[in-house]
Amino acid sequence: MAVWGGVLGAVLLLLRKKLAAGVFLASFLSMVVTIIYNFGLSNGLEHMGDPFSLVFTALIFLFALLLYLYAKAMKNRGVLL
Repeated sequence: MAVWGGVLGAVLLLLRKKLAAGVFLASFLSMVVTIIYNFGLSNGLEHMGDPFSLVFTALIFLFALLLYLYAKAMKNRGVLL
C-alpha cells in the first residue's frame, strides 16, 4: 500500500488533483505501520544486516513526509483542483 499509494499520489500530484494529499497521507501512514512492525516488533535491523538499511529507510520516510506536506500545502494554496 505504501509504494503504490506513493505512485498514485505522485500521478495525482502531476495531474494537479487535490486527492493527492489524502493518498500521500494514506501511503505515509501505511509506511509508518510497516516501519513499526519491521523495526519495533520483529527486530528488522538484525535481519537486514547493516545500519545502511536504517539510514535508507529513514530517508524514504523523510521523503514520503515531505511529499505529503508539499501536497497539503499546494492543496491549501488552491494549486490542486
